Amino acid sequence: MLEIFKNYLSPEDCSLYASLIKDLGKGDFSWDERTVDITPDPIVEKVKEFLYEKTKIKLEIQKAELQNWNLGSESELHIHIDRFEGEGLGAIKYNSLIYLNDDFSGGEFYTKDTSIKPEKGMLTFFDGSQTYHGVKKVKKKDRKTIIFWWKK
Repeated sequence: MLEIFKNYLSPEDCSLYASLIKDLGKGDFSWDERTVDITPDPIVEKVKEFLYEKTKIKLEIQKAELQNWNLGSESELHIHIDRFEGEGLGAIKYNSLIYLNDDFSGGEFYTKDTSIKPEKGMLTFFDGSQTYHGVKKVKKKDRKTIIFWWKK
């Protein structure tokens, strides 16, 4: 299951959120250096309501983060069966992403079956505990997103 909603977030809102993410460029940065917790932000409730309207799935947020996939970063296929459990927050079930820019190259979101070139303002929704997914190597400019981790 992979749902895609193009033009979910306005270009102005994308630029606003993207401006809150530090440009990193090439380098090996920790997850903490690449993310900013925005769980209390109103965007969480907005996305939750929208996704319920579209999918009828009742979601509960675990964490929402601004995320930088900086130049040279990538992620192999994986699922989130234990994400946050070590932090005492429990496991997650679903993930959503809003792409805040599309002026980078590489950085495609992919699963075993498909590859998606992110578009500014696009919202994706999938079962991160079942759907193997990854990010292809970012080749030009940083790739900026908001990621939503939804509880089981």
